[in-house]
Amino acid sequence: MPRVLIIAYGNPLRCDDGLAWRAAEELSKLGLPADIQIITRHQLTPELALEASEAETVLFIDAAQSGLPGDLTSSQLRAQPLSSAFSHDCSPASILGIAQEIYGSSPNAFTISLCGECFDHGETFSAKVEENLPRLIALVSDLAASGPVCKP
Repeated sequence: MPRVLIIAYGNPLRCDDGLAWRAAEELSKLGLPADIQIITRHQLTPELALEASEAETVLFIDAAQSGLPGDLTSSQLRAQPLSSAFSHDCSPASILGIAQEIYGSSPNAFTISLCGECFDHGETFSAKVEENLPRLIALVSDLAASGPVCKP
């Protein structure tokens, strides 16, 4: 059972939307403790609630589409009910809501987002994302190391 679960999601074939997958790859090279699990997904689905319920802390990494390109944000999450019957509408807060409702677990959770600039088809990042990706990786690494009492 992981102490910290990192869920990196987005589409690696849509330029900046793939930044979470790259961050996951870079994080896996850092030699993080064995009780930190990193998974990548194209989108959030209700099935992630089981894995989230088994962790003390869950960190959701994604590319933001609104804001200034290169802006890095982090915020603590609270569980919310799933807002739609469609799995493609699943949010990090609804994953936590499902974990709480079905498994009785409410892990400490944060979103970490880096605002992208280009979401066209492709595998290259915009200059702002490439420049700020190390900051995102450092923040996620610090939050993961801090564990359940971490503050953004």
